[in-house]
Amino acid sequence: MWSRKQIILVIAAFGLLAGCGFKPMYGNRGHSNSVPTQFAQIDVKEIDGRTGHHLRNYLIDRLSARGGNYKKKYRLDVALSDRKDGLAIRSDESVTRFNYRLLGSVRLTGLDDQQILFETALRVTAAYNVVDSEFATLSAERDAEERAARDMSSEIITRLALYFQRVSPQPAK
Repeated sequence: MWSRKQIILVIAAFGLLAGCGFKPMYGNRGHSNSVPTQFAQIDVKEIDGRTGHHLRNYLIDRLSARGGNYKKKYRLDVALSDRKDGLAIRSDESVTRFNYRLLGSVRLTGLDDQQILFETALRVTAAYNVVDSEFATLSAERDAEERAARDMSSEIITRLALYFQRVSPQPAK
């Protein structure tokens, strides 16, 4: 059972949390300026390459999770570049582990006035092992590419959510 001291501490913690201006990022879903509503209004442009295709699909899944048929107000452009760096090298100079680095340049543009609203650069890394089987190594490399795309999509979503939360006016209570 809760002691009187614990109850007072919990109430004080909630009071402090309310006083600091905390508000849930994905709250007020019914409001037209909520983060999920803003996400649904983003058109994700094609991204070059296999990894770009995966990234675009992950972004579309996350941005339109709310469903509905919203008029697009924003365009999201992503340019990718990637590279593989040998990480673990044997004495015979053969590489046994690679880091797959995915670099992305992200730009959110308003469709009404073509103004750039948000821009950032991102970098994610996924590692994979080189094994005796060429097929297994290729599978591991492709898996690393997909993991990097998924991680980058999560980072893009987080940064866009923070942007929209910062610039969107809050509904009246």
